[in-house]
Amino acid sequence: MTTSDPKDGEGEVPVPVVPSYEALRESTGIHNPVRLTHDAKRLCWSLDSPLTTAVSIMKDVRYDPEGSAPEPYFRGARAETASGWHPVSQSPLTEPAISSVTVTVSDLADWEDRWLEIHQGHAEPGDHNDDSWVRFEELPPGFNPDEDEEDAEWPVLLMCCGKERPRDFTAVTLTVNAKQDMGFVTVHDYVSTVHPWLVSLREDLLRAMGDLLDGIPLPADTKLMVFYAGPKSLTVLEEKDWFRMMKRRPAWQDELLRAAATRTTSQHVAFIEAGNG
Repeated sequence: MTTSDPKDGEGEVPVPVVPSYEALRESTGIHNPVRLTHDAKRLCWSLDSPLTTAVSIMKDVRYDPEGSAPEPYFRGARAETASGWHPVSQSPLTEPAISSVTVTVSDLADWEDRWLEIHQGHAEPGDHNDDSWVRFEELPPGFNPDEDEEDAEWPVLLMCCGKERPRDFTAVTLTVNAKQDMGFVTVHDYVSTVHPWLVSLREDLLRAMGDLLDGIPLPADTKLMVFYAGPKSLTVLEEKDWFRMMKRRPAWQDELLRAAATRTTSQHVAFIEAGNG
């Protein structure tokens, strides 16, 4: 689909319309994934301060504690762009580019399922239950048996160990739209929309990431970081876990991994050439 703009009186020039993430995935399938750009992967993104100080830009896609310090995302008077943000802010979020994407948070989307894995089997329906400790209902309001649980047993467990079952967090989503003249979602479109939303969900995130058996959330001062492998779903991690996951491997470790991969490939080729494939 295209639109047209006049140019120098020569008629109309087709201008491509950038599809949404969902439309692009539907049209291209899993074999042509929508990937984050290199610039989008360079974000070091904290949830413990306003956007102006929460994000910095790493030199590469891995955190290198022995390398140069990440650059500030907000540059203020030193800005190389009129907006005051790092040049990465204007980079496309994805390749191919997208006009919008609806974002989910895996910690919240999976919260109810993880709660059920822990608590199902702790109690059975019956008058013997203490209502302040365990509660079952035949069909609670807003509960869709066709969508909420496979092979659900009735009544449904809604409280266990004195803790309420988390409900409706799969519906917690946010749509990010392209805001600028480019027509595609930029890195800044994404972080400037998603960051305040995640900050507003902090209390729920601490509960979802805490002790689900005893219903104890993470401490209020826990430092949180954003990890996202793609634009659609992101995960919130404790800072120590984020740095452990994103830390650059030493060169010797990369060499060992490459050598192991080469050996595995060579062995597989020899296996096939011997007539075993």
